[in-house]
Amino acid sequence: MAPTETEVKIRLDGIQKLNDAGLILNLKRSKHFEDNFLLDRGGQELSSRLVALRIRKTDGGRGSVTLKEMPGEDAPVSQFKSRIEFETSVEDPDIMLQIFERLGFRCWFRYQKYRTVYRAELPSGRSLDVMIDETPIGNFVELEGDEDAVSDALSTLNVSKNEYIVKSYLALQIERCSDEGRPLSDLVF
Repeated sequence: MAPTETEVKIRLDGIQKLNDAGLILNLKRSKHFEDNFLLDRGGQELSSRLVALRIRKTDGGRGSVTLKEMPGEDAPVSQFKSRIEFETSVEDPDIMLQIFERLGFRCWFRYQKYRTVYRAELPSGRSLDVMIDETPIGNFVELEGDEDAVSDALSTLNVSKNEYIVKSYLALQIERCSDEGRPLSDLVF
């Protein structure tokens, strides 16, 4: 079975609401910078199939390569953002970018953020990852875990369906640029 990522975003400025709701947060990775590059071929071969190929660079020069795609037709329907995700760490993301460029891929969208990662224990006993993202379009809390843990966290936080976000940072930036009447631009500091 392919690994699945299930997540939602919430607009929040900090973790106080999480603490107040009874989530026990354990620091997994301290605040760090992430520089993300979405790659595709000239005809948007991947994105036309709703596939994302990403190279991520983090503080310290290391990074990761990630491929995300929609779950198959036989997968259970999720009320959240749910994608099949394959990810591996890379020692030198700049070299990976060069390799993909030589294979005909180009960076077509870049986004940056500062991220802090926690492991949260919910009052129900379930757990999930909680990421605090500081981006050029505001601060978000991203909840990532299995379907039940995400649902449980939203219930614990008293967050309704119209308050959480299932869009990617790319989709949020597309929306922002469209609202401002300008073409898509990178989401960078």
